[in-house]
Amino acid sequence: MILLIDAGNTRVKISWLAPGADRRSAPPLILEHAELPGLAARLDCAPRRILGSNVAGGEVREALERACRTAWGLPVHWHDARDGHDRLMNGYRQPARLGADRWLGLLGLLRHVRDEPAWRAGAACVLASFGTATTIDTLAWRAQPDGACRPAFIGGLILPGAALMARSLSQGTAGLPLARGEPADFPTDTDAAIASGIAAAQAGALLRQRRLAADAYPGARPLLFVSGGDWPRVQGELRAALSRVDPDGTDPPPRWLDSPVLDGLASLATSND
Repeated sequence: MILLIDAGNTRVKISWLAPGADRRSAPPLILEHAELPGLAARLDCAPRRILGSNVAGGEVREALERACRTAWGLPVHWHDARDGHDRLMNGYRQPARLGADRWLGLLGLLRHVRDEPAWRAGAACVLASFGTATTIDTLAWRAQPDGACRPAFIGGLILPGAALMARSLSQGTAGLPLARGEPADFPTDTDAAIASGIAAAQAGALLRQRRLAADAYPGARPLLFVSGGDWPRVQGELRAALSRVDPDGTDPPPRWLDSPVLDGLASLATSND
């Protein structure tokens, strides 16, 4: 078995890839950073190889490496934006500076859409990850000098996540609370006003990228994918906004991915077997 580890800013996701399997196990095990020393006790078998992605910093990385070496005597093979260029072009101005989670998430997304008729017909794909930060990245086909087309990451956004927006308002102002209200069309109290503003900002950023992708690749409607723990805070606002711009429901609805980063690691694991 191959152990897959996605170390995020807030939590760590763990999954397995069985020998010869094309897909990882689902759903992933989710651990807090403080639980990492007990990682082995939470798993029911020993891995033969460990692949990881880390955006949580050196302390978390060291904790994971220590846990894996102590339990199984195995190193963690860390992956980032330097890997997987044989299947996906990296359009970042400095490719190596693209975050490991964003890049591996896009490799995972490519794994999900590779056989989709709309993708094969030229539709762009937009992946929004609503975590500590929100990232909204786009895949599309890019023509090559020889006339062939290859899948490519063409760019994306980073903005504060929904929870981070709420905390920044609470900590950066004298009179605003840490809002726990529900979004509303016309909020009439402060909690709802903050919650609505945050949801509108998150959904609006995704709608912006969707529109840009539709304009840049007009042959097929963009496919939307979402992930991350703060998706529930944005879901209602986004669905309402989509229904306003697409009242007939002809556009594909957003599709949930529980961990595209783990899917990207699984893709790299199978290519190296």
